[in-house]
Amino acid sequence: MSLSTLYLRLRYRRHGFGPGFEGPWRLRIRGPGRVTFGRNVRVRNGSGRTALLTFASDARIDIGDRVEIDGAGLMAASVIEVGDDAILGPCLVVDTDFHAVGPTRRQEGAPGTRRPIRIGPTAWVQGKATILKGVSVGEGAVVRWGALVAADVAPGAVVVGNPAVEVRER
Repeated sequence: MSLSTLYLRLRYRRHGFGPGFEGPWRLRIRGPGRVTFGRNVRVRNGSGRTALLTFASDARIDIGDRVEIDGAGLMAASVIEVGDDAILGPCLVVDTDFHAVGPTRRQEGAPGTRRPIRIGPTAWVQGKATILKGVSVGEGAVVRWGALVAADVAPGAVVVGNPAVEVRER
């Protein structure tokens, strides 16, 4: 076990680190919720600083086995699940818009909506991509560079653009 991994396990005691976890000294985990990492997860900061943020005590970020994360920002007000063998580049995954949309947003204290996000096994989310609330990215799907994903992505699909559209299946 590397010194940085030992440091993270001691610093973030209430979060779960599976066997074989590797992470950088400067991994950022904040908020009242819980973050769990599966077996043999590798987190890096080579493409930017990885940040895992929760905004409620019942919020969760669950990372599967053998996932690779490099510079991603995951922000959970409810649940974000990342399947086994997925790859997250320097992307943004956010399950809430933090305020109501439409006329009610101008009212003080109007609640934002939040819906879980699921990223399937072997999916790949590339840099500058954004996954919005309520989205499921299917198994083996690829979310290309800079895509803004507001609807589900089919298993094996490749999506690109703003808004994200399917360009081909593998």
